[in-house]
Amino acid sequence: MMPDKQRIAARFAAATPHYDHHAEAQKTIHGELDKWLALYASERVAKILEIGCGTGLFSRLLAQRFPQAKLVLNDLDAACAPDWPHNRPSETEYRFGDAEAIDLGRGYDIIASASALQWLAQPEVFIRRAAQMLVSDGLLLFNTFTPDNLHPIRALTGSGLHYPTAAEWAAWLHRDYDILALEPHTITLAFDTPRDALRHLQYTGVTATNTGFVWTKQRLQHFETQYRAHHALPDGRVGLDYTPLYIAARRK
Repeated sequence: MMPDKQRIAARFAAATPHYDHHAEAQKTIHGELDKWLALYASERVAKILEIGCGTGLFSRLLAQRFPQAKLVLNDLDAACAPDWPHNRPSETEYRFGDAEAIDLGRGYDIIASASALQWLAQPEVFIRRAAQMLVSDGLLLFNTFTPDNLHPIRALTGSGLHYPTAAEWAAWLHRDYDILALEPHTITLAFDTPRDALRHLQYTGVTATNTGFVWTKQRLQHFETQYRAHHALPDGRVGLDYTPLYIAARRK
């Protein structure tokens, strides 16, 4: 099923007031991507494109690491835009709209994205287009997620995204890029109750794919019972696994 971009934008806009406080997994992902920038980015970076900037958590890391670089920030909707500080030594530009449809410019030293490319309808087409937007030897750095991501939620609700495998990503990248690294990780969050896990997903916009699932009292009780039975942690809480897939590739 193709992602409903309007629904995605609306859900993330609704989550914006809560997002930064509840985005524990996302902050871990941002930190890992920042480490990879230190490993793989060129010493001289003049222009960066970020896909799916959201509230700007990762944007700030990009700005701190590359203070002299021009940042071009993209997101579906201006409602999610970061309240960016105006004292950056370099220019910051916004290009709001569907990254698969709008003109995002060219000449980028880095195209980066944190937990956003899984929302694309045709990721293989986008990364081919990204190669055309990068300079020679430009860096494509992003994370998506493996098919195991948030598995208990998806299994119990029957709702969720389709996540391409690492092998699929490698095949798509092979034509235009040299793959520098491709690594799956696991981030386990702990919650007091299954309902707290659901609330966390709501507050971070992850439930944007729930198009036909309606929570009734009976469904919620069944969900809580099944979730606690299969995903209880030793301390009595319940776990929720994010499985980010980190990818760094250099344009050939």
